[in-house]
Amino acid sequence: MGVKKVKISSVKRAAHLKSKKTPLTKQQQNKIKQKKENLRSKRDQGPSIFSQKAHKRDNLAQRKKHNKLSSLGLAPLEADNDDDGDDDNLLDNIADMLDGDDLAMLNENKRKRKAKTVEDVDDQQQSVGLEMAYATASKKEEETQKIKVNLLPIKSRDGEIITRSTEVDYVPKPKLQKQEEDSDVEVNEEEDDEESVYTDSDDDVVNDEAAAPIVPTKKMISTTDLLIARQQEIERQKYRIGIICSGMLEKPEDKMRNFHALYELMDEINPASGLPNLMPVRKLAMISVTEIFKDILPEYRVGQIDTKMQTVRKATLERVTFENALLQQFKKFLQKMEQFTAQVNKRGGLKNPQTVKLATVAVQCMCELLEAHPYFNYVQNIAQLLVYMLNCHYGTMRQAVNQCFRTLFANDKKLDMTLFIVRRINNLIKTKQNNVHVECITCMMGLKIKNVNLDAEKENELKQKKLESHRQRLISMSKKERKRRKKLTELNKELEETRAEENKQVKLQKLTEIIKMVFTIYFRVLKNDPTSRVLSAILEGLAEFAHVINLDFFSDLINVLNQILEEQDELGYRERLHCIQTIFVILSGQGEVLNIDPIRFYQHFYRNMLAVQAGKNHADFTIILRTLDEVLVKRRRNMSQQRLMAFVKRLLTGSLYLLHNGTLATLGTIKQTFQLTSVLDTLLDTDCSIGSGRYDPELEDPEYCNAAATSLYELTILARHYHPTVRRLAMHIANGVPASGDGALPTDIGKLTSHELFTEFDSTQMAFNPTIPLPKAGQPKLKKGKPMFIRLDFKQEYNKLLKEGKLALSKDKQTLQFDFLSALQ
Repeated sequence: MGVKKVKISSVKRAAHLKSKKTPLTKQQQNKIKQKKENLRSKRDQGPSIFSQKAHKRDNLAQRKKHNKLSSLGLAPLEADNDDDGDDDNLLDNIADMLDGDDLAMLNENKRKRKAKTVEDVDDQQQSVGLEMAYATASKKEEETQKIKVNLLPIKSRDGEIITRSTEVDYVPKPKLQKQEEDSDVEVNEEEDDEESVYTDSDDDVVNDEAAAPIVPTKKMISTTDLLIARQQEIERQKYRIGIICSGMLEKPEDKMRNFHALYELMDEINPASGLPNLMPVRKLAMISVTEIFKDILPEYRVGQIDTKMQTVRKATLERVTFENALLQQFKKFLQKMEQFTAQVNKRGGLKNPQTVKLATVAVQCMCELLEAHPYFNYVQNIAQLLVYMLNCHYGTMRQAVNQCFRTLFANDKKLDMTLFIVRRINNLIKTKQNNVHVECITCMMGLKIKNVNLDAEKENELKQKKLESHRQRLISMSKKERKRRKKLTELNKELEETRAEENKQVKLQKLTEIIKMVFTIYFRVLKNDPTSRVLSAILEGLAEFAHVINLDFFSDLINVLNQILEEQDELGYRERLHCIQTIFVILSGQGEVLNIDPIRFYQHFYRNMLAVQAGKNHADFTIILRTLDEVLVKRRRNMSQQRLMAFVKRLLTGSLYLLHNGTLATLGTIKQTFQLTSVLDTLLDTDCSIGSGRYDPELEDPEYCNAAATSLYELTILARHYHPTVRRLAMHIANGVPASGDGALPTDIGKLTSHELFTEFDSTQMAFNPTIPLPKAGQPKLKKGKPMFIRLDFKQEYNKLLKEGKLALSKDKQTLQFDFLSALQ
């Protein structure tokens, strides 16, 4: 049989060859078998990381597809069936290209797939029904569920503790809520991870969803109902403020928006609810915001970074965003504080008790912020506002600002804020023409000014001249010597940098500027308005800082102070003592080079030493103690013997009507004077025939009062003082101040100075030193007394009645019994 040859086109031939199954070689069959074995071994070991990620990605895509179909109204099972139909169509297309055993195996797999799909659909429908039934049952169970809560125990009359408990409805905790994506989102955006957020437990408190009117909803409202409703509203707002503040302190980066809820509580009318805020709630909100800022504000100054023009890291961007938001909230808070203070500080403001209370709290809050963070942003605005409040009409605010500035001056290390505040105070006093309150001057007493040389400019000029002459000398040096000198100078400069000498110089310059500004204020008041009401504070400040005054001002200042002492008759004792203290401080320091006779100031001091007694002005005795240190200790060699004896005699006389701590300070000063000079031993001699003349204690000139003709008889009175330490110290001086032996002092008392004695034995805090022992417990003994008769005839009548038996003693033999009826008969 022959073979018939048919010609076909090249296209048909290519299609025929493509559809025809070519047999595989042995090498290809071995490769396929090896791949199957590898897959089987991996399947036995478990899924790999990549397969897990692939499965997760497929499950995520299927879940998104399921959500999209459900949002469009299509049943998920129908979509699955459609997918199965597409798979079947694909298998049919593949079947057209196969033949033989491969086609039979494909048809068998297709039948198994359809049977398995039907079974899966039935199982899925059954599982969905079970899940819905379980969710419904669990929801009903939660609604009817009760939990047991323990109540506060009570105590019965018998002393037994009774525990109590009750059942309340179960309230489930907020669960994780997943944000459903919109149907308009593209497919590429749907492939990203789904965002999940937790419901904030503070949102209902912050938004005040439980807000209710204060007034009860009744027709007739009593005062009791109003007070109860007011107290309930205060307690509710306290709880709300506490929840908000605790949440902000936990994570302030995410809770910055909660500041607005606290700002709403500061206003008179709450913008959210439209109801008026109570006064305690407004105060509590201000104090709470202040405490939050004290905790979360950084110690450094926040800089402004433009993130749009400058690329920064993610962590830096988060930090900058938080700092900018914090700065904005801090600025809003300061603006509200300024509004509260403006009501009482400006003309035309609403000045009533409520606004004054709010302004007082606002001032205290700003003072605390300035003390806690003196280097943060906007602190200069706070300081400028507080300087103006330092001269307001309310003493509470002035005292708060005064104490704040004293604390800031004592703790300021950089001295930038100190210099700024002193300049603003100078501007305020200059603008008000010295008509300011005393607190504007006394706050500068807190300045820590010790070693400041106001003659530094002159010294720098002299130093510059020396350096110029040294420069001319260096020019004439050889090249080798100049090179060596240059290296030595660089080395010295590096050594100064390591020792922080430059920082010390900058700090000293600021300190010099501050003290110049302070003395400018003092000298302006003394020159232009010596009768001002702040003269006492000016003189006190001069006495405190007199050791750093420039030498060029000494003579003029002493003349001004002497003129004030002699011409102003209405000057109080305190101002006089401050004037005298300032003069002696000047004369004991750099003023020793001046040719000034201080005899007139000795007379002023001798005259005013008895102005302080154990009354309201006993605290001013410290001024006399400081002046005595300058007069009797530092200037003892410049005083004559008569004047020194006169001061000691008057000082001991004044100690008789001081409190025990003042008396101890006086005896401490006298003891120190006895130890330094041997001239005073004549005052311990009771023989008055040694001196010439008679002692006149009323004479105002200590030089001619003839104190050598008297003795210190006050020591015998102080030896019987109620305080044991006074008795011991008086006997120590009377024995001639011995270092050891009879009359010597113990070391714990002998080493104390007069100022330490005045402070340590102070009893203003109701604490007696040494402590008074408690009296011993015991029954008082009753002594039998004898009868006393004013009239002798009654004594005879009394004895007659006793003999007749008409008077009888009681059983306790303490009282007499008399029968008046029988006596009358």
